[in-house]
Amino acid sequence: MNWFLDMCIVIFYAEVGGEHYQKTETFVRNKKDNKFLICYYISKENMPKWIKRQKIILNLLKKKIDNPPFEIEKDPQYRELYPKDAVKLKKIIMRISLSKESLGEYKLIRRNQEIMLRRIDFFINKLIDKEVIPVNEVDFELKSTLFTFLKNHSDAITLASGIQHHQQEEITILTGDKQDWNKNNLEWTFNSRPDLAKKYSKIPEIIYIQDA
Repeated sequence: MNWFLDMCIVIFYAEVGGEHYQKTETFVRNKKDNKFLICYYISKENMPKWIKRQKIILNLLKKKIDNPPFEIEKDPQYRELYPKDAVKLKKIIMRISLSKESLGEYKLIRRNQEIMLRRIDFFINKLIDKEVIPVNEVDFELKSTLFTFLKNHSDAITLASGIQHHQQEEITILTGDKQDWNKNNLEWTFNSRPDLAKKYSKIPEIIYIQDA
């Protein structure tokens, strides 16, 4: 089977002890003759940007620990964070502020991040069998129509890549996003654009890691 992986699957695998870690680790360990595919958008754009934001979180955290009056919102790097990244950072700062060993907490977070980044690198370079659909070949009309229903740029590009590759080679999509990556959104997308429904007549099955 050809598994087309959402980026969250790589992150779940890398975040040891996370909510979906055990399920994902077991799934990966049982890979056997199955193939793991990701799109170029994930490997070349989205994942590197995500990693950069995680490093910014760590940098700003260290600045706050070293200088408690430091206002993280005024740092130029802060503007590179997505809203959910900013929330994550502020939650960590709040937790560390209640600890008597803030530096020790920081070192533990840094160590966990180093482990996570090594596991991401291992996954992409050792476990991925094929990268598919160069970013400049993603169908603009398909991506834009998916965005209408998904409301997420990254999801729209990734899912469009999966649908495009499915026309060439049968895949099954694996994700953890039950809210947006679902059959209804795909049906609404193609019902709204009969021309795209004709062009992409084969729709891949979506499986959730929670149920795999």
